[in-house]
Amino acid sequence: MPFFKNKKIILIFGCLTIFFPGAFVFGFPGVMASEWQILFHINKAQIGSSMFFILAGTGFSMVLAGKLQEKLPGHFIIFAGSFVCGLAMIFVGQATTIEHIYIWAFIEGFFCGFVYIPCLTIFQRLFPENKGLITGILNLTFGGSSAVMSPIFTYFLISKGYVFTSNFAAVISILLGTSFALFIKIPGHKKDQKKQPLSTLSLKKIIRMSSFWFLWWVWALSGAAGISLIVLASSFGASLGYGITQYVYILTGFNVLNGIGRLVCGRLADIYPKQKILMAIFLMASTAYFLMSLSTHLYIISFLSCFIGIKFGGGLVFTAYGFFAGFLGPWASGIVLDITGSNFQLVFTIFAVFYLISSVLIFGVKKKNIADSRLCRVQT
Repeated sequence: MPFFKNKKIILIFGCLTIFFPGAFVFGFPGVMASEWQILFHINKAQIGSSMFFILAGTGFSMVLAGKLQEKLPGHFIIFAGSFVCGLAMIFVGQATTIEHIYIWAFIEGFFCGFVYIPCLTIFQRLFPENKGLITGILNLTFGGSSAVMSPIFTYFLISKGYVFTSNFAAVISILLGTSFALFIKIPGHKKDQKKQPLSTLSLKKIIRMSSFWFLWWVWALSGAAGISLIVLASSFGASLGYGITQYVYILTGFNVLNGIGRLVCGRLADIYPKQKILMAIFLMASTAYFLMSLSTHLYIISFLSCFIGIKFGGGLVFTAYGFFAGFLGPWASGIVLDITGSNFQLVFTIFAVFYLISSVLIFGVKKKNIADSRLCRVQT
């Protein structure tokens, strides 16, 4: 079999392409949060809003990318997404106001979806017998990239400065993303390059299903609690007296299991009921937030953040996650912290309750629902 038509090689190309967009979404804002606060003289609510714009962009692009791949070759969409994600990092390196960060955040989140959705679709078609496992591998790279890159971002931020770090990330991302994107396609499958319907259900039918709304609220609540730790890790660590080279462990712990959780949960989803898997990880994440609110030890907190990360790698619905969770989590928690004088115990307790509610609501997604296989797929 020719090298560039080998399915495993194509999967590797996909992982390399999605690596940096994942690091920009899940790692870069967490590392830079304290730097942005100092540079732009802003409060925690304004920092939290950066994640809101990332998620809003992601929410919009998930719908648009799904439509575009019915009309355009998937690898062209991936190429465009990779290229713009890299260019956006050059833009953020020149930011002079928090509004520039918000623009970057929306662009980054939006075009990240252009990489993720076509990659996911192509690989699930390439490996139809192991969809869960293959989705987990792709998502391990997408979510776990931040565990690799967060310490690297931190090192360059301290040693080389903010602008160098952003430009370095941009150049590497563009080189990798655009180099491999055009090879991510189904070998000999011409239909992949033509209009091809991806779903037999209309949006109107989906939103009339009770299972959809149960799942929507699950991801609105659990997504808000999970994504918030990315931007709260720095301020929480700083409030306990730790420096950037120390509190990055919290973000790294989150992202390690954010990546591994996607692989594990994807594989388990091929074998066990999805509701039970999700209930278990919601309860673990809830317990972790409760304990985190009582702890001051860096390594304990970093260990607990892993369990929040594994939940975050367990799945989501991007409309809830993108349009509502960003408001309910990072932005609202920033307001609470500003009002209460950085009462992280209160915020973490609220997030723990969000997870408890989610662990109950997930059983409202009925197996008999004809869209259950699409709505409750354990992926992100």
